[in-house]
Amino acid sequence: MAALNQRDRRALLLLGAAVAVFLVLQFGVLPRTAGGVVSSTPVDVLEKRLLRLQQVAQQKPRAAAEAQTAGRELGAMEHGLLKATTPALASAQMQQIMKELLTSQGISLQASEFGAVKAVGEDYAQVPLTVIFICSIDQWINWMSAVRNAPQLLSTLEMRVLQKEPAKKTLEVRMVVAGYIPASLLGTAKRPGAML
Repeated sequence: MAALNQRDRRALLLLGAAVAVFLVLQFGVLPRTAGGVVSSTPVDVLEKRLLRLQQVAQQKPRAAAEAQTAGRELGAMEHGLLKATTPALASAQMQQIMKELLTSQGISLQASEFGAVKAVGEDYAQVPLTVIFICSIDQWINWMSAVRNAPQLLSTLEMRVLQKEPAKKTLEVRMVVAGYIPASLLGTAKRPGAML
């Protein structure tokens, strides 16, 4: 076997040094990993987080569908708002609606009183009207049903029913019924010199 020359000895020494540095770095200085990122969070906590995030992701389409449904329902409800440009015109429209509903049930309006238009919440205002009339029990029940089924959005705020003539089974009714308008119309009525 021939003796190694000077150049081969240096190459072997460099190779040995490189292997030694590699082994020190691999097993002594650098941390061992299992081929991925090491986390200090327990596996069960990570699984719970994953399940929660999956549930949130599954609920997004449902939340979007519910928002669309609510938007459609709001649009249908707002279709029942009074069609007026001022609160005063809305009060006049309420009086006309009540007269028509009473007449459709064969009831004559004895008296009516306009109430103050006031905001209910940020988006809507209430337009109350007090109506006083005399009718039979059947007419009153049918009229209440007509108010409930009216195309306008109406609500009963107050009601006082007294027996008028027991023999004829008639009632004297005093009711406060309200329609609704956008609250933005109240701003036009609050200008200086504007009247309700």
